[in-house]
Amino acid sequence: MLNYTELEHDGYWNVKGGMYKITETIVDILKKRGVRFHFNTEIVGVETVGENISAFIDQNDRKWTSELYISNSDAASFRGIVMGRKSHTAQKLDAMKWTLAPFTIYLGVKGKPDNLIHHNYFLGSNFKEYADTIFTSTQSPEKPYYYVNVSSKSNPASAPEGCENLFILCPVPDLRHKTDWSDAKSLAETIITDLSARIGYDLKANTLTQTILTPIDWEKQFNLYRGSGLGLAHGLSQVGGFRPSNKDEVFSNLYYVGASTTPGTGLPMVVISSKLVTERIQKEHGTL
Repeated sequence: MLNYTELEHDGYWNVKGGMYKITETIVDILKKRGVRFHFNTEIVGVETVGENISAFIDQNDRKWTSELYISNSDAASFRGIVMGRKSHTAQKLDAMKWTLAPFTIYLGVKGKPDNLIHHNYFLGSNFKEYADTIFTSTQSPEKPYYYVNVSSKSNPASAPEGCENLFILCPVPDLRHKTDWSDAKSLAETIITDLSARIGYDLKANTLTQTILTPIDWEKQFNLYRGSGLGLAHGLSQVGGFRPSNKDEVFSNLYYVGASTTPGTGLPMVVISSKLVTERIQKEHGTL
């Protein structure tokens, strides 16, 4: 989830959610082991010597040198956008099957709606029709399906007293199909109105803080290819050995972790991908 905090209305809104605590804990462990973090740094190019990467180059032309490199950027788009591979041009990337893009709403709400728990799913009666069209639609869904996480139900400290924080996720087409998100506020109002009716609580009238992120924001902030939320999908042509490898095809000291390499998308899969890369590096380069 997005690491977003806001001081407002004499309260502290913490919309990190429980999932982000995993990240914070991992960072703390790594810092204790001597790992250094450099934030707001985007790798945009590389320097090479023979069959090895000699330096990563960031957006400020700073060079980062190491014996080994591990990229947790999208393993498919990194090969095309940064490495310039003909096998991963924009045309070929667009022809791949990608997961849906996220449309997200972060609400700080006054009051305690009774008909919400920590995890909530809101579907309709037209699931087949919805599922068949949502992947390639050029329009926002008229009757959106969405997920609502109310982390303050389990962790009251994440919202001011007497309030709740809501994270709303609506899967939408990625930027290959829907490029115009000028209707973001309208879609958000549709979702909030629908949710209010379903739970019997006027969320709009009780909203204290609201943040909306479209696929454009997700692509820009996190380099998610075309705004796809979880990288390459799990179609038959993109599972197992058909996914981009966790080791670079050209350079012997460049490895990949994340959703678009093996074994696949989702948090458990991504954690396993890091384990597989660690084991591969130990086997090929010796104990770390």
